[in-house]
Amino acid sequence: MNVLLVVPSLDVEKFKGLARVSLELKSGLEKRGIDVETFEVHKEKKNYLKNLTTTPLKELRSKVDIIHATTPESASFLWLIRLFKNVKSIVTFHDLIPLKYCEELDFKFKSLVKIYTTLMWKFATKTDVLVAVSSRTAEDVRMFFGRKADYIINPGISEKFREIRKHDLSTDKITLGFFANFSYRKGLDKAIEVFKIVRKKIDCRLVIAGGELQTVYQKQFDVRKLTKGLKDVEIRGYIPEDEIVDIYNSLDFYLFPSSVEGFGIPILEAQKCGVPTLVFEWADIPEEAKAKAVVCKDVNDMADKILHLVENKEAYRAISEAGKQYAKKFTWDKFVEKHIEIYESLMRR
Repeated sequence: MNVLLVVPSLDVEKFKGLARVSLELKSGLEKRGIDVETFEVHKEKKNYLKNLTTTPLKELRSKVDIIHATTPESASFLWLIRLFKNVKSIVTFHDLIPLKYCEELDFKFKSLVKIYTTLMWKFATKTDVLVAVSSRTAEDVRMFFGRKADYIINPGISEKFREIRKHDLSTDKITLGFFANFSYRKGLDKAIEVFKIVRKKIDCRLVIAGGELQTVYQKQFDVRKLTKGLKDVEIRGYIPEDEIVDIYNSLDFYLFPSSVEGFGIPILEAQKCGVPTLVFEWADIPEEAKAKAVVCKDVNDMADKILHLVENKEAYRAISEAGKQYAKKFTWDKFVEKHIEIYESLMRR
């Protein structure tokens, strides 16, 4: 069985979650002896026109049994390619953010984004198998395109994420953390507002990490302008892979005020490190990811719940432990094995 993986990129620094999922799938398949050929659409630089030109040509010329596009725009011509060659096709949908929130998130080139996404993703639903990363994405695909997802496969969480320090809220200075790109969608401004409220009541600090992610999908904030005049704020940019576990473990509370997520892997990463994670109840985040998070109504409620947990150590420990145990259920081994089952099922058709 030969598989062509068509991925946006394997560069986790630039493409974050999409690259992480693609890289874990590629590595996992290779470890299990699957013959994998990989094509990175944006290997050198972002060029979405390649999904109209280079990508279809690569898919047409590859002599493989299965073509798996890990994003829908790279699967748009597979229905046509199957007319010329005997190949099975599979596509993964992560989210429908460009269609659902184009206006709210102030996307650049709104009209072009909507047209490109609607046409390319509609054609992508014509593959043999459609995978969604969450139950919410599966429902969105059904509502927008009338295609039911064949499988729901949640991403995994690396074994490296673990608790390496016990949180002593009675002696240590409380640390709140925001670890995501500095964008409107991720809610950096709201995290700072929560910190301002909390620090009026207790001695605390705020760690902001992640840096800017240049994309047409998100409006970026000037983080230094937002934090001007604030004390006890540490601003960090991109965090190397070998420092991410330490970042999570340096926090007592992880603020995740994102308005919408394709899945929400960072929630589970932080929880696996024993860090209570706070999200908004109105946020469009899959239930699988936020099931054990502390759900808040707004920034004031988020601040109040932090203060409550600081005063109630047993409740804090219970939330921390529940998050750790729940996050352990999400593994890359399960993620890869489920894909192999799908590939084998396709080969038997």
